[in-house]
Amino acid sequence: DAILFLVVAQDTPSSRSAPAPLLTPACSARVTSSQEDMFASSFTPSRATVIAALACAASTEAFAPMGAAPRPSLRAAAINARGFRTARMAISTDQGQDQGSNARQQQEASVPVRGAAAAAPRPASTKPPIGLWDVLTKYEWGNQDPGVPLPYRDGVAIAAGAAPETTSAVTQAHLDELFANGVVHIPGVLTNEWVEYLRACTDWQIAHPHIWAVPGVASGLYDYIQRSAWTTNAGFAKFLYYSPISSVLAKCAECGWFPEGDARGFHEVRLSTDLLMVNPNKGFKWHQDNQNGPLTSGHGGDKLDALRFWVTMDETPADYGAPVYLRKSHENKLVGKDEVFVSLEAGDLPQYSSDVLEFRPRPGDMIIWHPRSIHKVDGAPDGNWQGGKRRVLGGTVAIDDAKYQGNKKANFADMGTHQLKQDDLLNSPFFPIIYPISDPKERAVRDRGGVGRSFEGFQRMVGTLMSKENMEQFSSWAKVVQNANKVAWTNDPFIKGKPSNDEIVQNGSREHKK
Repeated sequence: DAILFLVVAQDTPSSRSAPAPLLTPACSARVTSSQEDMFASSFTPSRATVIAALACAASTEAFAPMGAAPRPSLRAAAINARGFRTARMAISTDQGQDQGSNARQQQEASVPVRGAAAAAPRPASTKPPIGLWDVLTKYEWGNQDPGVPLPYRDGVAIAAGAAPETTSAVTQAHLDELFANGVVHIPGVLTNEWVEYLRACTDWQIAHPHIWAVPGVASGLYDYIQRSAWTTNAGFAKFLYYSPISSVLAKCAECGWFPEGDARGFHEVRLSTDLLMVNPNKGFKWHQDNQNGPLTSGHGGDKLDALRFWVTMDETPADYGAPVYLRKSHENKLVGKDEVFVSLEAGDLPQYSSDVLEFRPRPGDMIIWHPRSIHKVDGAPDGNWQGGKRRVLGGTVAIDDAKYQGNKKANFADMGTHQLKQDDLLNSPFFPIIYPISDPKERAVRDRGGVGRSFEGFQRMVGTLMSKENMEQFSSWAKVVQNANKVAWTNDPFIKGKPSNDEIVQNGSREHKK
C-alpha cells in the first residue's frame, strides 16, 4: 500500500495518450451536462493520479475540518461559488448542521437487536464510483458514525471506557509458532456478533465512502481501501477499543520478542495504523510491509517495536485470496528497511522460498506476523470476485515503550498535527492505547476530530518524498516490474500445481514444502 500513489501513474498506453482536459476555474463556473458526463467517465491512469493527488491535499484538515469545528470548508465554499450541487456534501459549516448529518447517518444504519447481526444496508457494489463528479458529490468528509450498536457482553451493553474483551483464543502453541515462524493463524478470535458488527461497519463505509479512500480506489488495487479508518469512522475506533483483538495482540507479545513488557508483567499495545481492505483485484506479490507508521518495525533500533495483524470477515475462496508467507523469512538479513516488493531469487531469500505457509482464515480469525515477514496475497482472476467479498481490517500496533520514528520517510499513517519528535515515546492520541485499556482523553480527542490529517502533516509527508529512504522504497517496486518475467515463476500462486501429498492440512492452514 506504500506505492498506491505511484501505481496509478504507471506508464501504460492509455497514460501516454493525449492528456485529458482538466477542470479549470474558468470552465468550472459554467458546467454543462456534457461536462458532467466527462466527470463520470472512466479514468485513465494519468487522470486517476490527478484525482489521487487532489484528494490527498484536499482531504487534510486545512481543506476539510474534521469533527464538528464550526468553520466553513474551503472546498464547500469553492463549490458554492461555482454553483455546484452541495446537498450531498458531508462537511458541515456549523454545529447544528454537523449534528443533523450525524443523525442522518445513524438513521441510515440499521439497528440490530441484542445478539443479532448488525445488518447495515449492503452496498450495491464493493467499489464506489471514481469519476471526478462522483468524488465531488458522493464522497464524505470529516468524522463519520455508522450508528452500529456494539455487541452485548455477558448480556450487558458495553459501556464507554470499558476494557477490551478477554479471550482464551491464544495458546502457548500459537506463541511458539509465532516466535519460530514469524507468523501465526489464530482461529475463532471474534464471536459471530463481533463479526457481524465489523461487517456492518465495513458495508456502511463502502456505501458512504470517505474522501481519503479516493487514492486507493483510483489505483484499482482494491475495490475499497482506506488507511486510518479509525480516525474518521467511530465504528472502527470502537471495535479497536472494545473487541478482543487488542487482548490477542497483547497475548501474542508474550511470544519472546518483547522482553520489556515480559519483565513488567503486561504489554502495552498502541495502534500505529489500520487499513480497511475489500477485494484485492491485482493482489500484492511478494513483499514486506513498509507502511507501519512511525516505527522501526524490526529494522534498526534496540528492540522490535511492532506487530502486524489481519482480522478477516469472510471465507477465503478456494483458489485465490489466501495470504501466503515464507516461513522464518522475518530472519532475513538482506531485505532493507525501505524495500517493499522483493524477488525470491535475490539476496538470502532463496533459502526461504521453498518453505511456504498458506493460510485460509475464516470469519473472525486473525493472522499475526512479524513486520519483516515476506508474504503475498493473490487477487481474483481478472479482478472478478463473482459477487463475493473478501473484507479485512489489518494494521500495525506498537508494543510496549515504542518510540516515534518520523524522520525521512513518508508515512501515510502519520499526517496529523502533533508535537512528537524523533525518539519521543509514542504516547499520543494519534497513536491511541488500546491495551490494557483505552484512554478517555485520547478517545475524546478522536471524537472531536482532533486526530485527522492536517495541512501541516501533509507538508511533513511531502517533505520526505525525495529522501533516500523513499526513493529506495519506490525503486523496489520498479525493480520487480522491470524483472517481471524473471520472477514470474516464483510469484505464481503456490496453490496451483502442487501435489496433494505435499500438503499438510491443520487448523485451517496449509503448509507447503519442496
